[in-house]
Amino acid sequence: MSEAKSPLFNRTYLKVIAWIVAIVIVLLTAGQNSSTDFISIKKLPEHPLYYVSQDKAPYLQLRFLLRTGAAINGDQQLLQKLLLQQVQQQLAGLSDQPLFSRLEAALTSEASADHITIALTLPASHSEEHAAIGEIAATLLQQLGRYQPDRDLEKRWELLEAEQYLNLKDPESRLLNHFTNQISGPVSIHPLQRFSDFYHNSTRPAAITLTLQGPDAEHLSESLAESLNPLLSAAPDSTLSATVALAPEPQRLPPQNNQTYILWGVALPGRQQENFATELLAVRTLQQLMQQQGLATSRLIWKSLDTQGYLAMILQGSQINAGTDLTQLLDSLQAQLSDELIDNTRTALQTSFDTQMEQTENQLGLLDTIAFYQLPTDYLNSFNASLKQADNQQVRQKISNLLSSSGRYQITLPAY
Repeated sequence: MSEAKSPLFNRTYLKVIAWIVAIVIVLLTAGQNSSTDFISIKKLPEHPLYYVSQDKAPYLQLRFLLRTGAAINGDQQLLQKLLLQQVQQQLAGLSDQPLFSRLEAALTSEASADHITIALTLPASHSEEHAAIGEIAATLLQQLGRYQPDRDLEKRWELLEAEQYLNLKDPESRLLNHFTNQISGPVSIHPLQRFSDFYHNSTRPAAITLTLQGPDAEHLSESLAESLNPLLSAAPDSTLSATVALAPEPQRLPPQNNQTYILWGVALPGRQQENFATELLAVRTLQQLMQQQGLATSRLIWKSLDTQGYLAMILQGSQINAGTDLTQLLDSLQAQLSDELIDNTRTALQTSFDTQMEQTENQLGLLDTIAFYQLPTDYLNSFNASLKQADNQQVRQKISNLLSSSGRYQITLPAY
């Protein structure tokens, strides 16, 4: 009779092996995530020129970031669109000139909420023609400076204004427009009367930041700085005067439909602030908190632009009426705030950032942001550390400051 043999691996042993394997996988994954190979962003000393060298890139791109001020309210947004049209008109046909066509240079432009971007793109095969590229850049800047009043300016403004009028029929857009008019302050003259000053201030060399990416970017940046220095140093110092926000008071707009909407909002200092990571984490945590608590039908709108921004919460639904006490609602939000929620939000932000930064193109997409807002050149490497340094108490205090700010606005759009 044969003897019974015990199994080589018992169940407990197998469980231990499984746990060890799982832990090793997690550690290896974490190690891979933490070793993301970030692009190297450099800034030329004494010049507003940021660059990334990419030896194998198929193209070279030089981007001109025109500082326009934050386009927050309706008139500012229309001026921004009109400015983009004018810039495109100024540069029309420029790429057909022999200097541009020989280097196969292409020009594109687009508007953002606080700047206009002009992109000059050419094949990598021409990247070593530094003198010609410098001449192209100088020609472009000079062409921007040759502004002549456009006889069709008023007509183009009226078309843009008509488009905006249709958008303002939406209740939320109407509330947001009224709020942004308040935080941007009063303007005594029609926007078209100041368009010429707006154009000149936005296109003057001192209002322009340059970014460069592609082969031989380091040497080309030095060559560009030398060739463009006369233009940059000749820039005037004048800027458009800043507006001052009105003192916030509860306001009620004329009824528009059968639902009541309430906007709560505060003005913010903008993207260049020292504690941006804390604000980012606080706003995202507040967003998660609102979703978890089912705070009526709500939308949180956050803008952090060049030296100015805002946070706005728009509420509607059966819980909301013209007499709703927002203070009680906002206090209840703060009461539900937990360290777990803050930690989970921080982790989600870090995970999202790590995932996006796995693609080099996404890293390059932040080059303009880093340059325009004058962020540290190691911003990509330090992003997760900055979030970690924004501890829970700082985030709690930031949320409390936002929700209980003495500068908060409350605007009601009541039902019929």
